[in-house]
Amino acid sequence: MPRFTKAEATTDVQTRVRFFTAMTLASALMMPLSATAQPASKPTGKGQPAAVAPQPSAQPVAPKSIPRSRFDMGDADPNDPPENPFLEFSEPQNWTARIQIDVTAFEYSSQQQLEVQSWNMDTLAMIFPVIRETSASTGDPTDVKGELRVSERVYTKDYALIQGYHSDSIYTRWDAKELRGVREIGLIIEPKVRSWETVLNEQKASAVGWPKGDWPSEARGTFGPQFGVDFTEQSDNASQRVPGLVKNWTEGRDPKSIPPLQLAKYLTGRVVELVQPAASGLQRGRTSRRRGFEGLRLLGVDRTISGGRGSPFDISCVLAAVFREAGLPARIVIGLREFDEYDTDDIHDAEDLHGSEALHAYVEFFLYDEKTGDQGWIPVDPVRIRQQSSRSKPLDQPWEFFGTHDELDYFIPLSFHFHPPTTVRAYGSPGLWGWFVTPAAPGVAFQQLTFSTFNTPVRGGD
Repeated sequence: MPRFTKAEATTDVQTRVRFFTAMTLASALMMPLSATAQPASKPTGKGQPAAVAPQPSAQPVAPKSIPRSRFDMGDADPNDPPENPFLEFSEPQNWTARIQIDVTAFEYSSQQQLEVQSWNMDTLAMIFPVIRETSASTGDPTDVKGELRVSERVYTKDYALIQGYHSDSIYTRWDAKELRGVREIGLIIEPKVRSWETVLNEQKASAVGWPKGDWPSEARGTFGPQFGVDFTEQSDNASQRVPGLVKNWTEGRDPKSIPPLQLAKYLTGRVVELVQPAASGLQRGRTSRRRGFEGLRLLGVDRTISGGRGSPFDISCVLAAVFREAGLPARIVIGLREFDEYDTDDIHDAEDLHGSEALHAYVEFFLYDEKTGDQGWIPVDPVRIRQQSSRSKPLDQPWEFFGTHDELDYFIPLSFHFHPPTTVRAYGSPGLWGWFVTPAAPGVAFQQLTFSTFNTPVRGGD
């Protein structure tokens, strides 16, 4: 495939995502994709954006969606904690997150020149994730408030749902059509979740061995390629160091010769010792007209390992890659921390309590007792573990923030992916969202994201 400069790659975060989706995810997700050439462009800062060489792409066709009225929640009740025999739950908190995504057309002005672009779209499908369940939270994908705005006017408040992705992800889909001369599109979305503190039943979890057959489909799907873990804008293979690292840490032994819980704890300790938390991992916005930021800045697993430093997102990517290499199903949970309940020493500005600095990520690995059918996700927060100590505790002792996590009741999960694992496009940096556009997505756009959280009022009897 053609090589691109860093500037070219960051113009369209989906350049490499689309290629990997078309070549590797199609069979895993059972989505009929094909690779075609589609030109893109990038802003130069002067005059017209310069053209970029044709890039690998998939047809801009949205996956099938269903009306939210037909979405099957099964027996799940979003007011109840997840079914997990390895965790105990307490202190439920009800939260609503408010996310605003603003996407604007390219504009350049100087004393000699003024250029203002606009878009013509036959169809638009904008998607953003919604969480049905994590190890410590539940939500209702059909109960999301929001609105798609076109040129600052509300276009629709209704959405559909799409599912069947890597890590059991679900996305809201907001549709529009016949848009002409548009310069700005925005999405405001307010998902609700209920979150709990967790306590790990170490004795029960330690007794679980490796399954002789397949993992359940929910867990098995996490082994597929993922943006930020297996590849990034800058690298087709961002985790080449991981196999050697796991082999070295296990001294060449088969990781499956170690019980899953003990293996996960041991590998967590090695990652915590290897990588030091540093920086927020956010790409600041290109416009000062609004608060917020452009998206998430990911180093890639190899660069994080070699540098020994990374953001919460980078460290979670390393841990997820290590778990998967060792045979443990693992997924990344990206969300917002509400700081009211616990230590705020790492917060320097009151505005950050509900802003970009509250963004955080941790990892969940899967336990499955093949004999009893017991199964569940176990939360592991390597950044919080590292903040307690850079040295691991003995493996036969409980670890705070490994399974037992008394801050997850104040964590509002948003996504299992930095960028949706499908053929959508975003701009500059991954920001959890993406869109499908026909006849073609704009080659250049600027995105700005803002986040906030608030307690969800609880009605009597809930």
